[in-house]
Amino acid sequence: MELEQQLRETYAEQLAELDMSGGDVGAARRTGARMRAKRRLAVGVAAVTVAAVAVAGSLVGNGRVSIGPSQHHGQWRELPAAPLSPRANAQAVWTGHEVIVIGGERQPCPPGADCAVSDDGLSDVAAYNPGTDSWRRIESAPVPVVPGDRLMAAGDFVVLRHAQRSGGSAWFVLDPDRNHWLRLRDVPKRIGDLPSVLGSVIYATAGRHVVSYDVPRGAWSTLPADPITPRLAQRRVTATPYGPVVTGYTSVNGSDLVSTATADLYDGTSWRRLPATNIAGNDWAWAGDRMIDFDSFTHQGMDPRTGPQLGGQLDVSSGRSSPLPESALETPRDGWSLNVVGPGRWAACWGLVYDVARGEAWALPRPDGAADDGVTAAWADGQLLAFGGTDYGPDGASNRAWLYTPPRS
Repeated sequence: MELEQQLRETYAEQLAELDMSGGDVGAARRTGARMRAKRRLAVGVAAVTVAAVAVAGSLVGNGRVSIGPSQHHGQWRELPAAPLSPRANAQAVWTGHEVIVIGGERQPCPPGADCAVSDDGLSDVAAYNPGTDSWRRIESAPVPVVPGDRLMAAGDFVVLRHAQRSGGSAWFVLDPDRNHWLRLRDVPKRIGDLPSVLGSVIYATAGRHVVSYDVPRGAWSTLPADPITPRLAQRRVTATPYGPVVTGYTSVNGSDLVSTATADLYDGTSWRRLPATNIAGNDWAWAGDRMIDFDSFTHQGMDPRTGPQLGGQLDVSSGRSSPLPESALETPRDGWSLNVVGPGRWAACWGLVYDVARGEAWALPRPDGAADDGVTAAWADGQLLAFGGTDYGPDGASNRAWLYTPPRS
């Protein structure tokens, strides 16, 4: 089977299996992980190890190491041991002065494997302060935090959307300075599973509407319904300085990659549809001064100048979309499962670092001893913290942590 056809069929599977309207978030995340694993296999990129792998040495943090093959690629430094047990698939966010790390799994299900997510989700919390190069413990979350959940930094607060096994979601707010959790009430019905935050305001889909939550004020609001037709399917919202942008598809053709994302912007007064994109993906985040869909397979077997690409970028102010830079399309990568975008000018995805402000990307070196999968990451004022993960081998999960400093501009 030719490469292009493999990508077409895999992407059609992804559209058919993912439900972006809410429901079983854990299942959606597991399906997404399996689709990514299948696409890596389809294009010949090294897949995440599924079978047990013998790993030499312990993965428990016990020292500090500086790792950096060259100044061009930046440098890793191992951090002091975190006050958390070994785990994978934790959640992490940057509050402006600390990285908050919450939860995770002791024995995660390998991507691509047909197994259920384990029930041993963790709830403990720690914060790393790069200014003091130290960790501190924080009050544990009220619920176990697993990959189907969503963690967001909103101003001085951290917000957790927890997917409930019975359906729906529970929302909690952490005040890190007061070391206190509070459960949110009056959460809108049918609220979506992929909220987005900018500043101190969170946006989420709720049925055909978009709702917002002002964290300092503690108030929910409902935006006017988007009246533009044809309506968007598989909708998700991205918070931007110009207002919330809802992306989705006006039609989906499961036989090939002809369905590209459409974007509707609410500017505080009314909705308007932005110009058509040439981007087939719908996994957006705000970074620097634009929306980024940093899909890892844009560079594999497709020419973004002649056909739809899976990833790309959207300038909301002008409405113009464009491919990722050539360096992001062509730089070899190893498929490392560290994925995090912003806040700010930086993104890291599947073995690449992308400097949004300069439009440059390069291979992200991996520190010796770092796990292959389930690594938690957060950008912290221009540096990248990576924590934990697993290789599914006899040594199990890791609680080692590193801090990556990109090359100087």
